[in-house]
Amino acid sequence: MKKIFYILFVWLVATNSLSAQYISGKVLSIDKNGITEMLPGVNIYWEGTQIGVVSAVDGSFQLANPDSIPAKLIASSIGYNSDTILITKKDLTNLNIKLKNTVVLGEVEVIEKQSTTMNKIFTPINTEIISGKELLKAACCNLSESFSTNASVDVAFTDAVSGAKKIQMLGLDGVYTQILSENMPMLRGLSAAYGLNYIPGTWIDNIMVTKGTGSVVNGYESISGQINLEFLKPQNQKARFFINLYANEKSRTEANIHFGKKINQKWSTLLFTHISDVSMKQDNNNDSFLDMPLTRQYNIFNRWDFHNQKNFEFQFGIKGLLENRAGGQKEFNYKEDYGTTKKFGIGINTKSVEYFSKTGFMFPSKPYKSVGIQTSGKIQQQDMFFGIKTYEGTQKNFYANVIYANIINTTDHKYKLGASYLFDDYFENFNDSTFMRTENVPGVFAEYTYTHSDKFSLVAGIRGDYHNMFGLFYTPRLHLRYNVTKKTTLRLSAGRGFRTSNIFVENQSVFASSRKVIIQEKFKPEIAWNYGISVNQQFKLFGNEAFINLDFFRTDFENQIVVDLDQHVNQVVFYNLKGQSYSYSLQTDFGFEPIEDFAVKMAYKWYDVKTTYNYELLDKPYVPKHRVMLNMAYTTYMEVWKFDFTTNWFGISRLPSTVQSPVEYQLPKKSKSYFLLQAQITKKFRKFETYLGCENILNYTQKNAIVAADKPYGANFDASMIYAPLEGRIIYFGIRMEIK
Repeated sequence: MKKIFYILFVWLVATNSLSAQYISGKVLSIDKNGITEMLPGVNIYWEGTQIGVVSAVDGSFQLANPDSIPAKLIASSIGYNSDTILITKKDLTNLNIKLKNTVVLGEVEVIEKQSTTMNKIFTPINTEIISGKELLKAACCNLSESFSTNASVDVAFTDAVSGAKKIQMLGLDGVYTQILSENMPMLRGLSAAYGLNYIPGTWIDNIMVTKGTGSVVNGYESISGQINLEFLKPQNQKARFFINLYANEKSRTEANIHFGKKINQKWSTLLFTHISDVSMKQDNNNDSFLDMPLTRQYNIFNRWDFHNQKNFEFQFGIKGLLENRAGGQKEFNYKEDYGTTKKFGIGINTKSVEYFSKTGFMFPSKPYKSVGIQTSGKIQQQDMFFGIKTYEGTQKNFYANVIYANIINTTDHKYKLGASYLFDDYFENFNDSTFMRTENVPGVFAEYTYTHSDKFSLVAGIRGDYHNMFGLFYTPRLHLRYNVTKKTTLRLSAGRGFRTSNIFVENQSVFASSRKVIIQEKFKPEIAWNYGISVNQQFKLFGNEAFINLDFFRTDFENQIVVDLDQHVNQVVFYNLKGQSYSYSLQTDFGFEPIEDFAVKMAYKWYDVKTTYNYELLDKPYVPKHRVMLNMAYTTYMEVWKFDFTTNWFGISRLPSTVQSPVEYQLPKKSKSYFLLQAQITKKFRKFETYLGCENILNYTQKNAIVAADKPYGANFDASMIYAPLEGRIIYFGIRMEIK
C-alpha cells in the first residue's frame, strides 16, 4: 500500500504541472417563485462523450474545453429538467446553468425523459442511482421490495415463520453493507432484522448504491457497499397531497399519505404517514404453519427544512414506528398456548422513536467552502417469542458528524476534514441470559479529492476511530477513475472496514429452530478488506445509447463472527474466525433500447463465497453461485401506459449439513435452481394513475421449507433452512393520486 500511494503521489505531482484550459461556472436550481439556490451533485458533460464532472457542494464546476466548437454541454440531475447549452466559444468563465424542478403549466405536464437507473460516470466511487421512477416498477411497498429490478442488491428471507428479510451485496449478508439515511447511519443494531420493512417505498426519492467500501466521511462500517436513501424533500415537492393505496389477494393492504406545505420562502415541511395490515391466515403448503405472519404497522415521519437563501440551511425530522407480528402454527392461540408446548407461535413487537438534524453553513465569498453538522438519535425496543424462546432488546443510539469542506488553491484539489461520535447502548435478554454493552466510538477523518481535466479523478481517505471495548482502528480507502476513451471508464477501489456484531437480531435462525445456541468465546470486531475493479463502456446500438458494465470485487476478512450450522444439526455455534473467509463477486450488466421507449436490462452475477467452518473451508450456505436478471420496460407517449416485466433466475446453493438427522428429516446438500417472474401495468389518467401487477407469476415455492413441521418442539425442528419464496403467486392492485 505504501508503494502504491508513493507512485500515485509522484504521478499527481507530475500531472499537476500540466496545463489545461477550462470552461467553468455554477449550477443553480430555480423554483416556481424564481428563487435560486446552489445545486450540488449535477452531472455536467459534453454530449456524446463520457467527459464530464459533478458540480461541487456550492454548485461550482470546471470542465475541460471540448475537442471542437460548437459543442453541446448537458447538465442533468434527478428531480430537475435537464438543460442543453450550445457552447460556441472556448475558455468560458462564470457560466451559470439554471435547472428547474419538473412543473405543471396549466394542463400540460412537462416530463423529463431519463433512465430510471443511472451510474455516476464522472465520480471515482462506483455508484448506481435508482430513481423514484424505477421504484414504481414493482409494488414497492417498502425498502425490501425496492430492489426487485436491480441486479446489484439481492433480497432474501431469513426464515420461514417471521417474514424477516435481509439484503446481500457482493455475496455477503446485508450487515456488511452500510445503509444510510441521507449520508447518516440508519438500519443497524436492533433494526437489522426487520428494518427493511420499516421504510415505505413512496417515501424515497432515490437510492444510491455503492459497491465496495464507501467514503470515510460516512463512517467505518461499510465493507461490501453502501446504500444511501434520499427521502423526498419538502422544498422540492410539487404536490401538497399524495396518496398511494395498495391491496393484494393475500389480504395485505397498505396506505401511504404525504402532506406537503411551504410555510414561506424559508420554511417548508413534509409529513409522511403509513399503515399496513395483513389480517388473513394462509397455509397454502399445508404444513400447519402460516406462510407469512399477520402484521400491522403504523409509521409516521415529519421533516422540516429551513433555507435563508444566503449562507445557512437547517433540516430536522422525527419518526415513530409501531409494528406487531404474529405467526407460527395456524391454530396457535396466544391466551391458551403462550408459554406452553401445545402449539408453536411467534410474536414480534417493535417500537421506535428517532430524530435527525442537518445544519449547513456556506461562505458566499468562498462558495467552495462549507461546514456541515449531522446528528441523529434513536430508541428502539423489540420483544419477541418463538415458541418457548424469548428475547427482549433495547437499543439507545446517538450519532454526530461534523464535516469541513474546502479546496487547495483550485477546485481540482478538494478536501474534507471532520470528526464523528457514535454511542450505542444495548440491553438484551435471551431466555435466561442477559447481555449488556455500551459502545462509545469517537473518530476523526480526512478525505482528499483530486480531478485532473476530465480523464482522471481520485478520492483518498483515512479515518481513525477509538472503540472503548476494542481500542484504535484505522480505516484507509482509495477510489480511482480513469477515462480510457471518451466512452470507456475504468475504476479501481480498495479499503478497509470494521463493525461489531449483534448475533441475536442478525441471525433469526437462532429463534426459528430447536438448535441450541453455543457461544464459544468472547467476540472480536469483524474486520475486512475490499478490493474492486469496474469497467463501463457506452456505445450506440440500433441508433440508441447502450452500455456494458463489468464489476469484479474481492473481500478478505481479518476476523468474522462465524455462524456455524454444520458442526451439529441440533446446534448453532458462534465463534471468531479461525482460518480464511473471503468472497469473489463478478457482475456484468448490459442495457439498450431496441426501439424508442422500450428499455432492456440484462445482468449476470457469479459468486464464490467461502468461510472456514470448524477448520474446514466451505461455501457459505444459501448463496447461489449464479444469478441472472432480465428487465424489460415499455412506455407509451406521455407515459399514459407503462409496462414492466422482470425475470430473475437463481442457481443452486449449498445447504447446511443434515447428515446427523434422522433419515426422514435429512435434506439434499444443494438447493434447487428456480425462476421468479413479475410484471406490472400502469395506466395514467388525468388526476391519478392505477397499477395492476403480479409477483411470482410461475407460483414457485420451496417445498418442505420447515424441517419437522409436525414436531415444532422436537429436536429436529428447523424453520431456517430457506432459500426460496414461501408465498406463491400474488396479484395486486393500487392507485396513486397527487393534488398539486
